[in-house]
Amino acid sequence: MKEKVKIFTIFAIILSMTGCLAGCGSGETANNPGSRAIKKKINIKDIAWNVDEGIVGGERYVLLSYTNDTQCTITNFEIIFNEKDGITEEEKSDFYSDIQKKFELSDEDMDDLKSRSISMHAETDRVVKPGESISNVNCYYYGGSFYLKDINHYNLVEPDIATIKYLEEDKIFTVYYDYGSKKYSTEEKTEIAYQWSQTDLGSKIPKPDVKVVKSSIDDETSFMFDAYGLTLEQFNAYVDECKELGYTDESNNYEGSYTADNAEGYNVHLYYDERDHSMSVTISAPKTESE
Repeated sequence: MKEKVKIFTIFAIILSMTGCLAGCGSGETANNPGSRAIKKKINIKDIAWNVDEGIVGGERYVLLSYTNDTQCTITNFEIIFNEKDGITEEEKSDFYSDIQKKFELSDEDMDDLKSRSISMHAETDRVVKPGESISNVNCYYYGGSFYLKDINHYNLVEPDIATIKYLEEDKIFTVYYDYGSKKYSTEEKTEIAYQWSQTDLGSKIPKPDVKVVKSSIDDETSFMFDAYGLTLEQFNAYVDECKELGYTDESNNYEGSYTADNAEGYNVHLYYDERDHSMSVTISAPKTESE
């Protein structure tokens, strides 16, 4: 049943993707150096990517890998794949039959699915420096979050749009490449690469030694952020830094996760994401009597 729920979330995400491409949110500025300058920095030919089957955790997946041969540090890479021209009705029929069985969809559900082009996507927030390579990036059906595991299904699509985000000084720039028109376009706004708290909570926790920090909540009661470009060893070192600041009243901790209070009642929760080599951090202020 969980699989069926996930496939339905695909459709809502597809409808919202156009808005997402426009790009908006906290930590953005309008300082863009211009399309011509960005295109000189990012050329899709300098991102050598490949999609193939691979084994992760004993299971077969369809996975993306790539090497960053640009001169920039890439902070996000995504490719959207759309249905190829010229695939046969038999190939489509086999695909839809597999999907219906996998997700236990009704005939009515399938009619809705068949009204849309077959699509898939792969995306990673791994920080990849020039010359570095990454692998085992999962591919997903449509715009959703269900893993693609059948290479025959992937063979029905071709690359449509690539999104590349890269770091320059203290900002993140976004470039799109359209495989159909073979043209580049750039996001007007940039993102602040290191988004730290503007409240007192920022002084209650160590600043991660990374280039990219994205804040999602920042108020007087809670500061929540994701830090990118860390190994598990660096995460564990960050946990030790928190302990040195007094966060030692531990509860429910395990490898890759740490939750603790300090003597003042501040709480930290840390979680390591091995897939994106990132950590999610939340620091919460002590609860008041009214809470």
